Amino acid sequence: MHIITTKRINVFSFIKAIQNLLGELKKRKGLWFTTLTILSIIGILTSMHLLTSMTSSIAEKVYENMSVIYKSNLEERIDDKQKDLRKTVLGLRTNDTFKNNLANKEVIDTIVSNYNKSLQEIGVDSTSLIFYSTVNQTNQYRNIINTVINRKIASFGIEILSDGPNLVYIEPVLSGENIMGVIEIRENILSLKKDFEKNKQSIFVFLMQEKMMNNLAVDSKNGRYRAVVDDLRVEEQKYDGAFFSNVIEEGLEGFKQLKNSGYVVNKQFFKTYKEVVDINGVTVGYLLVGEKVEGTGGFVNIVDNMTKSVTMIALGLVISILLFMF
Repeated sequence: MHIITTKRINVFSFIKAIQNLLGELKKRKGLWFTTLTILSIIGILTSMHLLTSMTSSIAEKVYENMSVIYKSNLEERIDDKQKDLRKTVLGLRTNDTFKNNLANKEVIDTIVSNYNKSLQEIGVDSTSLIFYSTVNQTNQYRNIINTVINRKIASFGIEILSDGPNLVYIEPVLSGENIMGVIEIRENILSLKKDFEKNKQSIFVFLMQEKMMNNLAVDSKNGRYRAVVDDLRVEEQKYDGAFFSNVIEEGLEGFKQLKNSGYVVNKQFFKTYKEVVDINGVTVGYLLVGEKVEGTGGFVNIVDNMTKSVTMIALGLVISILLFMF
């Protein structure tokens, strides 16, 4: 009981001391005004710091979520490409003439050639079919073709071929337990770029590792590829020059930041990326996707305007409360 009484006396003494201090300050109007001004400034600055930190944290969360959305959209586009390529292969496989002449190279070559002509006629000129026969094999096939033949399992992915990066789907053709060959359908990666950029805000760039340049034909690489950062190259005539130039300007440190954080936002672009492991399991480059910061429809501007508005409104309320208190 004695302890509780002592604590109450201490509290009342503290309150009384504060009241006495305020009373003394009020008697000295100049000191009172100066004290109020200093306290108000400290309160405003503290509030601004807290609000800025809070809105910056919110903006980072939004950018992280947008990075995830961009990558998910990219994955969905790639999955859609696989489905489309598989459907085209199915059309060939269900062709009776094809099924009944798997050992007849001349007939198979004619059928495949007609299919490719049909694809060109409907405007799908970046897609082509090839049949690799195990019955009439005259040449050594590349590794992934041999893998599909041996495992009898379909395979899909990105591969750097003589004409550049392609989306490749390969499916075995069986007669009972015997494998008669494999059908390969390939589509230039620029078709993926075209689909992804149907959203006018979006930008798509493929950066290829220099080691993969050896896979390209002479005509496909001479004078076409430009160094970006580290050992990465871009076919500069095929992609948004301002976008990959921004990567060049930020240099290796900027690219490391992109890889570490998963995204980068600067005055010009929002960028995120996906590392590309090819159909053989080898890292061959990066898919960079993003959008321009400028423009009223860009989410970066929306986030920036939103955080500025929230900060100004909250700051106004803080100032009003501080003035009201004093």
